[in-house]
Amino acid sequence: MEFNKNSKNKFNPFSLIIIVLFVAFSINPIFGGILIVAIIFFLVKNPKSLTTYFSNYLKMTANLQENLTENNPNILKELNINNQPIIPANIFNVLSKKVRLEKRKKYLHVALNSTLEEAGEIISQLPTSDRILIEAGTPLIKIYGTEAISRIKALAPAGTYIVADNKCTDLAAREVEMMANAGASASTCLGVAPIETIDSFIEECQKFNIDSMVDMMNVESALEVLKKLKRLPNVVMLHRGVDETEFSTEKQIPFYQIKQIKGNYDVLVAVAGGDTIREAQRAVFNDADIVVVWKNFYQSSNDTAKLAESFLQEIK
Repeated sequence: MEFNKNSKNKFNPFSLIIIVLFVAFSINPIFGGILIVAIIFFLVKNPKSLTTYFSNYLKMTANLQENLTENNPNILKELNINNQPIIPANIFNVLSKKVRLEKRKKYLHVALNSTLEEAGEIISQLPTSDRILIEAGTPLIKIYGTEAISRIKALAPAGTYIVADNKCTDLAAREVEMMANAGASASTCLGVAPIETIDSFIEECQKFNIDSMVDMMNVESALEVLKKLKRLPNVVMLHRGVDETEFSTEKQIPFYQIKQIKGNYDVLVAVAGGDTIREAQRAVFNDADIVVVWKNFYQSSNDTAKLAESFLQEIK
């Protein structure tokens, strides 16, 4: 979100006054009382100071509303629904609101891998549901950088769970920070990465208050990886890759591992690599919590809403 140049940070005397008063009262309440009298005397003698401050505040708020209308209409919509005034504090609350996955729900995870333009078309057709997760796919992040995450977050309804599929394999601390700062609700790390990297990845996700997803693509046994970790990720993803699906008829999604993992660890399990209703049914039948899809949403983009509703019905 860009702001008008006139609204950039300036020296704020009222913030300094509050800090000084707090320190003064901590040292000596009488001294604090004397300062309050002095401040009131100053404001009476200099009324323009107060009026200028509130005038600048109102201008900044008007500028925020203009920017939200143009660039982040979903945030503006949420504020209007909740009858909240468009002020910086409320906007920050909407932007920083943490979306949590619930173990009693089944989720549809829509991966967006083409262009931001096509991603916008698909997002606009998806039904409103707290059971839909939207992913900034690896190709999008490689093309657009972390802007892919922030743009998708802006396009999606406020409060949507956004997955950054960065597939971390090294430098976990830096990658997680980048994904979190871009507005992601979760970040991904490959299970074939060094154990030290996965441990660091999970720790950094906790530090930045986002969920950790470990993608077990090309991992023979997810259990063996989990046994080596110092702490558990929020989500374990069993993943048959696109190339594996296309070029190998022998490679199957390891549905049998879902119950193995959940029987030993308190984590959510996602299944990726299937795009049909039948595969979604099979994943949920085996107790998967999240079904990841992508291909069908591009091939049937004109009927995205109906397709999403069908998947949601099958995985409820």
